[in-house]
Amino acid sequence: MSEEDRSRLYAWFREQLDERRAEYMMSCLAPAPLSDLVTKEFLTGELSRFATKEDLAAVDEKVARLDEKVDALVAQRAEDRADDRATSRVRHYWLAGIGLSALVSIWLDAAGVIG
Repeated sequence: MSEEDRSRLYAWFREQLDERRAEYMMSCLAPAPLSDLVTKEFLTGELSRFATKEDLAAVDEKVARLDEKVDALVAQRAEDRADDRATSRVRHYWLAGIGLSALVSIWLDAAGVIG
């Protein structure tokens, strides 16, 4: 029922009855077309699409676990980098020692000490 129809009906009720009864009769009618009113089922369905407090708590818990995993991976990476540096340093000294011994043997051979 349109707003114009509601106004005409209210005026007619006031002519036929007193104002108090006309207002009561209008209050018994739906304020909008019934197809525009929301049902409990529709509202429940729409609200179920949103996250609840329990859903948000579960997400927070998952994020906390992921943060712990990331922290563990960062710590492991730091350890791995420290190990890689130590291994690289040992290789450097090893290669420097091989190169130095090769140079010393060439020098001693040129000086006639060995050979």
